[in-house]
Amino acid sequence: MRRSFREAAVGLSILAALGIAGGLWLRLRGHQFAGAAWTVTVRLEDAAGLVSRSTARYRGVDVGMVRSVTPEPDFVAVQVQISDPELVIPQPVTARVGSGSVLGGTAQLVLTGSSSPLPAPASPTADDCPSAQQLCAGDVLQGTRSPTLGDVTASATALLDQAIVLDLLGTLDLAAQSLIDASNSFTTAADNTTVLVESLQDLAQRLSPGVDQINASAVNLNTLTDHLAKAAAELDRPETIAQFRQTMANVESAADQLNTRAGVILSNVESFTANLDRIGSDIVGITSDPAVANGLRSLTVGLGLLFEDLYGPERLADPEAVEGSANP
Repeated sequence: MRRSFREAAVGLSILAALGIAGGLWLRLRGHQFAGAAWTVTVRLEDAAGLVSRSTARYRGVDVGMVRSVTPEPDFVAVQVQISDPELVIPQPVTARVGSGSVLGGTAQLVLTGSSSPLPAPASPTADDCPSAQQLCAGDVLQGTRSPTLGDVTASATALLDQAIVLDLLGTLDLAAQSLIDASNSFTTAADNTTVLVESLQDLAQRLSPGVDQINASAVNLNTLTDHLAKAAAELDRPETIAQFRQTMANVESAADQLNTRAGVILSNVESFTANLDRIGSDIVGITSDPAVANGLRSLTVGLGLLFEDLYGPERLADPEAVEGSANP
């Protein structure tokens, strides 16, 4: 009984080991036992080292593997198996071949989707999966290849070859010489600018008194402008305008009265002048007659003799002395 039990245990252990080994082998071959994985196809111009069982990554996480790499006449068809049945990758989705590091390494397929979340995501394995919104099972993607260190080296080599063909080093030498000449020119210009600034400072010091006088004149001008503005404002007042009009009316009235009085005065002067002319003419006429002249002479002599008889010759000669002797 014990021997049969021991043999049964050994047989079961062997069967379990064979089952585990077979499962591991099938797993390594990419077989999914639950049947929940789904596949998409990526078309590449160059597989760039992708092989079966290469890693497929999305947002830096392993999400599946490459099932097969099949070269076609115009492209390379890569079938990718994604293990997560509920993985939602929003459209647009791109696929590119990358390497594990900058220096190279195992090639891997990198999936990149939109960063905008979907309002109502569906299962990628469902029959009604919207391929326009998310990546679905059976979709075909156009892939690209990421640049590698070899591509960078080849580009640098081509750039160096082109530089040699174009004599880029000679051109750079000429450019450096031109930069040196330009630097010297800038230095000379800076020195000239320094001299000019010093001259301008000297001129500013010389012009400073004149500027002060101009400022004082500006202040006086501002004061005069304020006075003129006040005078203009005063002239704009209705009371000032009325007084000015009244003054002009008084001046006009006084001028009219002066003109009238001047006319009367001129008339009187003309009349007086005419009378003087007549009197003068009469005097000339009287004095020109000899008889009148003799009569006036005789009248004068007679009056002299009369006063001499009345007062005496001494009193007529010195009237104050005679009055002083008469009144001691």
